[in-house]
Amino acid sequence: MDYHLSDHHSISGSYFISPGNGIFHGSNPVSQLGLLQNLRAQDFAGNWTWTPNSTWVNEVRVGYAHYYQTFFSPDHTNDPANYSYNGSTYHIYTGQTDPINFGFPGLSFNNQTNLAKFGMSGGFVKIVGPDSQLTILDHISYLRGRHAFKFGGDVVENRSDTFVTANTKGPVRFDNLQTFFNGAPNLAQILVGQFARHLSTTWYAAFLQDDWHVKPRLIVNLGLRYELGTVQKERNNLIGNFDPNSATGLVQVGLQTPSAYKGDHNNFSPRLGLAWDIFGNGKTVLRAGASILYEQLTYDVFQGVGNTLGMRTVPTGASLDDAGGNKLTSPGTIVVQNTTFSGAGLTGNSPGDIAFQWANNGSNAPLYSAAVPTCGTGVPVPGLVFTPQPCNVLGVDPNVRTPYVSNWNLDVQRAITNNLSLSVAYVGNHGTKLIGITDRNQQSPVTYQNVANGVGTVTVGPGYTPAILATCAATPTKTNCRPNAALEQTSRPFNAKFPYLSYIDWMSNNDISNYNALQAVLTQRTSHGLSFTAGYTYSHALADASDSFGTGLKVPIDSTNSHRLLYANTDFDIRQRFTLSGNYALPGKKSPLQLLEGWAINAVATIQTGTPWGVIDATTDFSGTGEFNNPATSMGEQWDFFGTPKDFLSVHGLTPGPSNPVGGIPYFPGTSNLQCLAKSTAMGPLAIASLTNLGCFAKGSSLLVPPPYGITGSTGRGIFRDHGYRNLDMSIMKTFKFKERLSAQFRAEFFNVLNHPDFTNPFGGPGGGNGNVNPSLGPTFGYIAATPDVQTANPVLGAGGSRAIQLGLKLSY
Repeated sequence: MDYHLSDHHSISGSYFISPGNGIFHGSNPVSQLGLLQNLRAQDFAGNWTWTPNSTWVNEVRVGYAHYYQTFFSPDHTNDPANYSYNGSTYHIYTGQTDPINFGFPGLSFNNQTNLAKFGMSGGFVKIVGPDSQLTILDHISYLRGRHAFKFGGDVVENRSDTFVTANTKGPVRFDNLQTFFNGAPNLAQILVGQFARHLSTTWYAAFLQDDWHVKPRLIVNLGLRYELGTVQKERNNLIGNFDPNSATGLVQVGLQTPSAYKGDHNNFSPRLGLAWDIFGNGKTVLRAGASILYEQLTYDVFQGVGNTLGMRTVPTGASLDDAGGNKLTSPGTIVVQNTTFSGAGLTGNSPGDIAFQWANNGSNAPLYSAAVPTCGTGVPVPGLVFTPQPCNVLGVDPNVRTPYVSNWNLDVQRAITNNLSLSVAYVGNHGTKLIGITDRNQQSPVTYQNVANGVGTVTVGPGYTPAILATCAATPTKTNCRPNAALEQTSRPFNAKFPYLSYIDWMSNNDISNYNALQAVLTQRTSHGLSFTAGYTYSHALADASDSFGTGLKVPIDSTNSHRLLYANTDFDIRQRFTLSGNYALPGKKSPLQLLEGWAINAVATIQTGTPWGVIDATTDFSGTGEFNNPATSMGEQWDFFGTPKDFLSVHGLTPGPSNPVGGIPYFPGTSNLQCLAKSTAMGPLAIASLTNLGCFAKGSSLLVPPPYGITGSTGRGIFRDHGYRNLDMSIMKTFKFKERLSAQFRAEFFNVLNHPDFTNPFGGPGGGNGNVNPSLGPTFGYIAATPDVQTANPVLGAGGSRAIQLGLKLSY
């Protein structure tokens, strides 16, 4: 609604509502393997503009947004202990007794497609909302001489009532089908407790700007903005933190600490820009600008890291067991337990171990004990069937500051003709104090002298002992070369003080980013029926993390030297991109039924180079630290690469099978490749052992070989590329004019008119996949079968699919 009250006052308002529901399938069409979603979004906006005279304008706006969405697996009402499917009843006693977390747990083979994936990742429930945002702003404009001033401020109040979980159904992962039937999992995770949270923040901002016409040929833009975001709060103080100086290492907001972090009150954002008509004829304009922009730290940053959650799951109210099995006094009321099982607790043969519970699963031997959240030491406790495992926690630096990005650009625009212009610009930015995450409980390596069987003197992760290394070198099997998980835990720096804690993932301002680009645009305004815009960008994006949530924020394998492998091409680094969009109205000629007039052709072409992907080995604990299992989005173990990364383009084709045994980048089992054997021999017997167990990859003149056991590989993030993206869309239009006020336009539109398949990236980036980046799995490494539209479950509007043709008729009157 728009209403003009008078020459000085006008108001407008809008209301939007969008309810919807359905099953999100991803790349799997089976409904039971989907994700049942229900959502309702609402938005109201109101605006009042007051113009008292020709020099003043006051604009007041009010906006309110409301959002609610649920994520359940289609089987979320089905108790796994009595699971009904296709007329039969099955029994898997997970130990989960809370009906909201019912449903079959995810059973998977490493990071491959889940065997039973009921709900996204097979392991969580999410109730997002009701979330709300109230915005009130007042902007005043004032004209005086050569100055156009504008100043004002705004307030944004955010509220979020959420029930967000991860792994509450208790997913279990196996190496392969054989270990599945043998009951030998390599990963098991469970999150139990109470997860309803009521979060709130408020953002304030004020600004002043001046568009100053210094001279007829020069305009200078000056501005200063101040922003203040309050510290995130929870209505019942159900968020916590890690504090090494506290009695238990765990503190709760409102009880042991007044706030989640101190907040940042120095967020001044200057802006400077200019536009200069160089020759005074309006044909050549120089533009330049620079600014500092502050990030807004959303709830997801601190409360939803990699879908393993964050400050809301610090277990201040869980039972804490020290090394002697003694119960410690819990400092708070956050009753949760976030556990990743490892060592004997995963593969042991005693009651309470996951492998034992899997083999003897029944009502008296459930897979997990979800009744009383307990953080323990991995040592059996008298009177308890289940051995309490160390819990994972996330902490935030109390002195964390608001990240900011410095931006700058320089642009020259030239009018070539009256209708043709060219713009060439340099654009850059630098991210400072970006949020990064490391494991504060990361172990230090150990050095052993004169290890037997040719190993000699080595510096390895603490999970490896001289006996394990010697046996591994002499008889290299995966079992013989596996590190001791108990030693990995006891060697953690906080184990002596807090033995019931495992990963202590720590958020602080330790990341940076850099982006530099050449951007050129050629624009043709309509002339003789032709108009087009051609754009070209040559750029490079580097950072320690690609974003501050989900797969973009990585925990390094070596947190003691975090930037060594993290600073690399971002997931969104597209080096070159060319786009061309144009319209041509064909010359018309009077003819019967208007057959030779009213025709036009449209075309949109996009060509871009590939986005990065790299090694994420979530299977083999080369470093002997256990960091590859860190649930807060570990970057995975790395391998060693020799050669040119261009040789390792991702592979598209048929699923690996008898007729296509390789599937991905050419794989060579064991020591069968002589070039790989030579590289491993040069690195010593532990490298030969890893090659024997895992094989290698070779293509062109390049090799990817596993590192020696006990040592972290050197590849780093995103060293390979996919094949890029190429697409051409076209449309043909025919317009019929019946009367002066009535016309009809018929359109035939062709998407991907050349029917050229564009496959998604194996991992990360826009529309990226989430598998086949683990070289320990062998032949599938680097293989991708899905196009972006299928991978992102958007087959109607997504890109990369087969040719689509759409017909349309539009009436205008």
